[in-house]
Amino acid sequence: MKSRFLPIIALCGLILPGVGQTADKKSPEELKKASFQVDKFVAEIFRSKKLKVPNVVDDATFLRRSFLVANGRIPTLKEAQNFLEIDDVNKREMLTRYLLGTDGYRSHMQNYVMDLLRITENGNANNTTLVPYVQYITDSVAENKPWDQFSRELVSSSGIAWEPGNGAVGYFIRDKGMPLDNLSITMQIFTGERFECAQCHDSPLNKWERMDFFQLAAFTSGQREMNSKVWGQTVKMVDDPDFRRSDLGKMMYWMRDNIHYLTLADEGDGRIKLPRDYQYRDGDPGEMVGGKTHFGQRISSSARRTTKGARQKFGNWMTTKNDNFDYVIVNRMWDRVMGAPLTLPVDQYVKEEKALSPGLTRYLKRLMVDLDYDLKAFQQVLLGTRTFQFAANPKAFEVGVPQAFNGRQLARMSSEQLWDSLVTLIADDPDNLAKRKHSDNIYYDGKPVLVGQKTMSQLSREVMAIKKPVEYKKYAEELIRQFEDTASGSASKDMMMMAQKERPGPAGGVARASELRAPAPAGHFLRSFGQSDRSLVNAATRDANMAQVLEVMNGHVEKLVVNNKGAAVYNALEEGTTDADKVRYLYYAILSRPPTDNEMNMLMRDVIDGSRDSYQNLVSALLSTHEFMFVQ
Repeated sequence: MKSRFLPIIALCGLILPGVGQTADKKSPEELKKASFQVDKFVAEIFRSKKLKVPNVVDDATFLRRSFLVANGRIPTLKEAQNFLEIDDVNKREMLTRYLLGTDGYRSHMQNYVMDLLRITENGNANNTTLVPYVQYITDSVAENKPWDQFSRELVSSSGIAWEPGNGAVGYFIRDKGMPLDNLSITMQIFTGERFECAQCHDSPLNKWERMDFFQLAAFTSGQREMNSKVWGQTVKMVDDPDFRRSDLGKMMYWMRDNIHYLTLADEGDGRIKLPRDYQYRDGDPGEMVGGKTHFGQRISSSARRTTKGARQKFGNWMTTKNDNFDYVIVNRMWDRVMGAPLTLPVDQYVKEEKALSPGLTRYLKRLMVDLDYDLKAFQQVLLGTRTFQFAANPKAFEVGVPQAFNGRQLARMSSEQLWDSLVTLIADDPDNLAKRKHSDNIYYDGKPVLVGQKTMSQLSREVMAIKKPVEYKKYAEELIRQFEDTASGSASKDMMMMAQKERPGPAGGVARASELRAPAPAGHFLRSFGQSDRSLVNAATRDANMAQVLEVMNGHVEKLVVNNKGAAVYNALEEGTTDADKVRYLYYAILSRPPTDNEMNMLMRDVIDGSRDSYQNLVSALLSTHEFMFVQ
């Protein structure tokens, strides 16, 4: 059957390159070869266990699995129709490339990265904003920035966050005042080494000693805000409750919260003082120690003087010829696509010789490097494998084949996948809904000011150039006058109205999870279904609770989908001409498959009477099933 699915692929520019085009390591042909190599290693695992390689899942399961893994949502009715009703031997391969070329991939990947980095709207303070940092993440994922470059920028950037492209400084601002905790989390996320215990004492759980931790911390020590001395002197002049309530006081503290807070002055000192409670013979309390690495390439810095660019040096070490760095991101991507990591836990480094298949581990690390840390291309390789398509084989578990190689196991969707799937049923194409907004305009008291005259980056540079406390006060007074003048001016009213609509921040209402407040407020559907509060790495949960039952029975699901006459899921009723067609299309829209003969016979006999209420009851029933809520 001919379908609109193939033209969609072609329009996205994802058809295989034609004759005469130069193939490269990221070409569809080369990625397909890489997928085949992965499958060869996995097949060897099964042969070593004297087992047959598992069968692959049917088209409907593959369709739903691929959408949820690559795009974080179920397919729309049209997408399900186009795939299931097309007869083409290459349609699975084409679907994979189609999914990776959509904004849905960006949205789903952004959820993943923001959760990994524990990104919140305000960092660890209430009166500030991390808009430039969130924009940096959004832009980096959208442009598919190489993972090594992205990681290096996070740990080595400095300056003003509002400067275009410099939002990466938000990585340290997120943990402002907690530099040692930030270093510990950095090592966990990017190198798979756990140093939490070693912050206070030699770890009883691994090989790391307290001195090892502080030698690493030396590279990122010295974090401070730009122009902090001038602000520190100024605040002594104005730090009393009455002044803070005055117009001038409000302005100066607004400048602190929205400009000073979003800066990072240092490039790393390269040395650090041991704490007063340091208790081991290899150092004395208060002693200055230089930087030193203990795996990867060996680098060091002096304890006698500040090392210029120590954080840049640290970032290069972390991301260059570092087996820890390579393995951890490979393990994370395998877990993301296959449903389980190569080794557990996902963020712990394991030497390749200790893996079930050292050859596969070695190949995947080399592939990641060869692809220049292109996570989209790497995931395309994994999504293109037969391994991704496996149906689980219970016998394989019995003889010790890990879940990572035995087909995705039945698991409940993440909170973001569930929400985005419901949004798909409400709005049909969720990628066309409202997006998170980013703006460099100045907003004071919730209103845009100096629109078209000055931006936050320009304002930040001016504030950072102030040299004396008395100049700081004069500047704040002049800023108040400028804000008042623009507020009363008529010439810029149209621009002001436009700027008000473009106020930076999350979208509201019905939009994809990546565009909503991060994390969602308590009581929101996302939080009820286990969205991370972003306080810890990997803090999301898929555990069941009573709030989830209420959400399905009489919460967001009933209100936004079942009882919403305009919900896209009911387009199925317009598509079908008979009751059987309408039932089939509702199944396509919700479960991404046609009903079985038994299901159809039962529904025609006992449920569907042609009325809208009967179809509404079917929608409610299907949305309450485990089949809807779980990834197969």
